Amino acid sequence: MFSKHLPPSAGLPRVLALDEAAAAELPAEVGLVHAGPELSGEFDAVVGYAAPEQLSSLFQHLRPGGRLILAHRAEPQALLDALTQAGFIHCLVESVSDFTLYRGERPPLGSSVTRVQTLASGPQSLTSDSRSGPLTSPFIFLLVTQTPNKPAWKLTSAEKLEWRAATVIDPATGQPTLLAFSSLLKAVAFMQAAILANTISGVNKVGKFRAEAAQTWALSFFLNPSFEDVRTLTLGPAFVIDPQTAVMGDE
Repeated sequence: MFSKHLPPSAGLPRVLALDEAAAAELPAEVGLVHAGPELSGEFDAVVGYAAPEQLSSLFQHLRPGGRLILAHRAEPQALLDALTQAGFIHCLVESVSDFTLYRGERPPLGSSVTRVQTLASGPQSLTSDSRSGPLTSPFIFLLVTQTPNKPAWKLTSAEKLEWRAATVIDPATGQPTLLAFSSLLKAVAFMQAAILANTISGVNKVGKFRAEAAQTWALSFFLNPSFEDVRTLTLGPAFVIDPQTAVMGDE
């Protein structure tokens, strides 16, 4: 439950485990630290079973850009609200067995939570909803199912990554169309709504691509749709896309 949400890291991520159950689930390839009265430094991730009342104190244990990955028995919307009120960004929640997993990141240095939240709901920065039109942003983001579902540092050289991007059927053409976004924040906001509505499953990554790559795709795309815009549309077949064409290392 926790390990698949660990953040990308160039080296071994330093992870604070709040309890033994969470620690037991983590892979050996992490710098594991058990919770205790005398903790020093900041962590790439904090994982464990914890109530939202602990969010403020746990925030202080994360490095800027670090990720909090918790589980608790509560309604998803309540946990999502608690994360955003505590100052976390890139928040996600999902039901896992009897628990709700809730995840958020400490804003990076120099960022403003208010500015980040404004960006998530602001006007789109791309100007076309199909590959034939001009793109005014250098990047585009897709909702991707990655196989195998592992962080980059855990993949072996023998394992081949496969990426399949989510699509919906365009009612005007009857053809599959990619769900695309002009920022990571917009993609996460859409996916969060889809998870809460139990509409889209299997997506485990947001892929980032340069605009030039998007122009080569065989499918058109819906740009920055709200979840309400497409929730009644039929899901299309997943679109196979080469992960080597993506921008790696800064998600």
